[in-house]
Amino acid sequence: MLERELLRCKQEIRNLQGIKEAQQQRLCALEGCVLQLKQDLLRASMTQDQLTSLNAELQRKLDDRSRLLNECKEELGTKDKLLEQHKHKLENQQEQAGLQRKLECKHNGLVMSRHGDEALPHITGHTYQSPGHFSSCSGAAELQLVRSALRSLRSVFRDQDPQHHTLDTLEQGIASLTDRLAHTHQGGGNSSARSRVTHTQHDSWSPIKMAHSCSSPVQSSSGSTKVLYFTNHSHTPCMVHISKRLGEVTLRDVKTALDRDNNYRFHFKALDPEFGTVKEEVFEDKALVPGWEGKIVAWLEEDLGENRT
Repeated sequence: MLERELLRCKQEIRNLQGIKEAQQQRLCALEGCVLQLKQDLLRASMTQDQLTSLNAELQRKLDDRSRLLNECKEELGTKDKLLEQHKHKLENQQEQAGLQRKLECKHNGLVMSRHGDEALPHITGHTYQSPGHFSSCSGAAELQLVRSALRSLRSVFRDQDPQHHTLDTLEQGIASLTDRLAHTHQGGGNSSARSRVTHTQHDSWSPIKMAHSCSSPVQSSSGSTKVLYFTNHSHTPCMVHISKRLGEVTLRDVKTALDRDNNYRFHFKALDPEFGTVKEEVFEDKALVPGWEGKIVAWLEEDLGENRT
């Protein structure tokens, strides 16, 4: 009985040892698989790190190329702007040089016409009206051409450029010279004396002398009216003559004498019974212009399209 029990126990022990060995073999196989998986995972991690590093390097190179491209675009845009500025400046200089040459030609022609008109009475020995009338018409046409050239030249400068004062002075001097030449031809026997006075007063067209002539109270002739006017471009007044008596001058006469169109507003110094000295704006071309102490004082303002009150 005991022997059978012993044999049975031995048999169970052998079975358990077989199961144990089988489990150990299976465990060894599983450990080999786990080790292989760990190796594969390590290789995958290393490959991922390499790809991440390569991606970062490529991104850095792409950023550098983008930065260089932006810098090249900015530099190209700056050079294009400089090229446009130089081109515009060159065009302005060429236009200004052309207008300056045209103005010098007109000025030289006007000076030659003045000298020719002064020499004719001495050569012929007598006074005549028909050539004087022709010279006056020619001088008016030349003055209109000079004013057109001055207006084109004025558009080249900025609004606050000090050259506007020089242009105003030159225009006022040319207008005064033409007006005095016209009075010289209409003066009869006193033409030689008036010509000498005109020649003495207009030897120089410097801004100092023009400003002095505009501000000094000189007695005007009985058949003409002095117009003292200010512009936005210059603080120094300029003066022209209108061949009408004070009280007969209209706004159209002032516009014609100053060569200004409807793009300007005209204010005149006047005396109001209630408020005293005022600036009166005149709108109608046929309206009479108010005077002040024997002359007309005007202010020219560019009309920017605002509503007039």
